[in-house]
Amino acid sequence: MNTFNKNLLGLALTTCALTSASVYAETGAQEVHDADPRNTAWRGGIATDHEGEIKLVAGGGFNNLYGEGEYQTQTIMIGEYFTQSEDFRFRLANFDERFGGVYADVYLTDTTNMYTGGYMLPLTATNDKTMLFPSVNYSYVDFDTKQIAQNIRGTMVPNEMNGYSTGTGQTAMLNALNGISGINAGAVESVLGGDDAHMVSVNLYGLQPWNDTFYTVFQAFGGSTYGGVEMEMVDLVLLQGTRTQVGDAIFNIYLEGKYTNIKINELNGFPGRDYLRGEEAKVSIGFDWRF
Repeated sequence: MNTFNKNLLGLALTTCALTSASVYAETGAQEVHDADPRNTAWRGGIATDHEGEIKLVAGGGFNNLYGEGEYQTQTIMIGEYFTQSEDFRFRLANFDERFGGVYADVYLTDTTNMYTGGYMLPLTATNDKTMLFPSVNYSYVDFDTKQIAQNIRGTMVPNEMNGYSTGTGQTAMLNALNGISGINAGAVESVLGGDDAHMVSVNLYGLQPWNDTFYTVFQAFGGSTYGGVEMEMVDLVLLQGTRTQVGDAIFNIYLEGKYTNIKINELNGFPGRDYLRGEEAKVSIGFDWRF
């Protein structure tokens, strides 16, 4: 099965959900589960998927930077680096118990950069255990059509053509466009209908703690563009995590499954094709330390 541009597959995850492991950390007078996006514990982690792409994660945050303790706030920042594709992602979020959370998400790859801002509302279900974090997001997607054209011509083989599933890889879009004679940046832009896009998306991030050791995270994302390149994205995630004490720190292990589907519509000057569709299913295992 052909897969779509792995840059876009990663970019589809535009929420600020910090899905690593361990169980609880103090946040002022409030205990916050480590898979809760509001958790501010400092962390370092490593993960790999079934294709061998390695992701390094580091970050943390601060409690009650303002408000003089009259209400709870959390400020979190986290960075991710993909060692083979050399992609980079940085997220900054601020949660305030009076109104919820706002965040910025920057994802940089060779062929596509995505800049996202969003609002997340933390909710607790009536069972007092299940936590839900619905969010609404805006993203600006910037395509490097020159780099895409180079990939199609095969002149930039490292990184872009290696096929790592959490980074960049040879794609259904590039394979399809490869049939265009004399491909260049202008031809790519013409077929796609532009070199950027404005996207609105909604996301539901959920957390179910089963006990002090095990928990489940689920996420459902859907987005569609309203300007520029016509795209639709769907992303589904299921994560199972566990934790153990190692000295004074918490060592976490998690297994994650993810399915992503992306469709590009309104192709121009591409005989016999009205759209391009790519999908990916992958499994990852990760380790995470909390300090």
